[in-house]
Amino acid sequence: MSEELIAQLSPVWPHYTPIVASHAEGSYVYDQDGTEYLDFTCGIGVTNTGHCHPRVVEAIQEQAGKLLHGQINIMVHQPILDLILELQTIVPASMDGFFFSNSGAEAIEGAIKLARHATGRPNVIVTWAVGSGNRRLMFEGHTDVVTPGDMSAWKYDPFGAEIVGRKMYGRGTNDTKGNLAAMLIAMAALQRSGVKLSGTIIGGVLCDEEDRMLGVRDFIERGHADTITGAVICEPQDGLICTTQKGALRAEFTITGRMSHGAMPLAGLNTAPAVAELIKALHDLELEAVRDPGRDDLLGWPSFTPTVIQAPATGAPQLNVMPGQARVLVDIRTIPGQFHPKIINDLERTTSEIEQRVRNHYREYDEILGWQRTPDLKIAVEILTDRPCTLTDRNDPVVLAADWATRQVSKKAPVYAGVPGATDGTFLWALKNIPIVTMGAGDRQVPHQVDEWVDLDQLVETAKIYALTALHYLGPNDR
Repeated sequence: MSEELIAQLSPVWPHYTPIVASHAEGSYVYDQDGTEYLDFTCGIGVTNTGHCHPRVVEAIQEQAGKLLHGQINIMVHQPILDLILELQTIVPASMDGFFFSNSGAEAIEGAIKLARHATGRPNVIVTWAVGSGNRRLMFEGHTDVVTPGDMSAWKYDPFGAEIVGRKMYGRGTNDTKGNLAAMLIAMAALQRSGVKLSGTIIGGVLCDEEDRMLGVRDFIERGHADTITGAVICEPQDGLICTTQKGALRAEFTITGRMSHGAMPLAGLNTAPAVAELIKALHDLELEAVRDPGRDDLLGWPSFTPTVIQAPATGAPQLNVMPGQARVLVDIRTIPGQFHPKIINDLERTTSEIEQRVRNHYREYDEILGWQRTPDLKIAVEILTDRPCTLTDRNDPVVLAADWATRQVSKKAPVYAGVPGATDGTFLWALKNIPIVTMGAGDRQVPHQVDEWVDLDQLVETAKIYALTALHYLGPNDR
């Protein structure tokens, strides 16, 4: 029965013995059959005093009768104040702040939060100088996730990290907290292994990739990217090696008419005809790009996708109110052969043409009705982001390292592809000329979906690939 129950425990923590402990005392642990074991492993709260030291047991029993748990950001309790007094007798006088935790993970989390608070910097950067070589390899993963949307549509808690079989469910498991964990585990494994490397590994734990990419831009502006010679972008690519990425143009169209009562539309100027014209024009621009330059072998088709159509532009809509303003957000993804300045010019030209057509429409319509109003509808376009396509040569050392590592772990020839969206690597490549390769665990269709998930076995394999990529790239002779 015990073996069956032990098998139900998560493999997150490995189990090195089948011992089911009954009790312990001093340096010894006893199983349910009374077998005595000399404990060379001990554990938290045991190392210094042994198991079940009488004074420790007495103190625990006394405290358990008073207060089991006091949330420290809600209240403090006397024992913690007594501990501060004791520590003040032995620490330097300059140390006037204390943070208490009950695990190493909590202590590290607290340290990161403190560093963010003290510096005002949201990124976490890990630098490990492994040798004297000139190569500097960056592993990059982002910490932010997109909204879960309608949480009632989820079968699994979007922030519960629930494991079912060999899948973990939750927002960000796939994009890209799983790969972020894999890159950090790979770095830790390399450090523990003692393997000789030459150069430096940088772990970039960056923020805001899902929005304006402020994290990587700040990373670059502070000079952290200046000496990086290659970067692995840790994103869900289902084991593929991606040497190219789509470019991204994001634009906001604002259509301004005049607000009126829904029963008296002639008293205002409806924005809806302009919105309809705009959506049709965006589709026409997409069709033009589909015909020329057409489909890219690695990246697929270009796209012009309206993602937000909102009227009124701000505030709550109401059925009997004709909004005075609307906005349309469009997400444009580009491939090699498209030129962003031309696309921007096309958007501006389209804006002007639609504005004039809709104004003419209202003049003609008012003439039919025998009505007179000023058809001063306006359309403005603003480019929110402009990110180019990226392309890294397959013979670049960072690509060769990723290729070798993938072959070693998967025992198969790697499959090359392109990233359908932009990543933080876009800025590293475009602004600092850093060769990038994008790879990681996770089905490429799953990011941003309800019940997002990642395969845990693929994550383990990915961590191995990351570690071997660094091993090859930062070999003693910078091979």
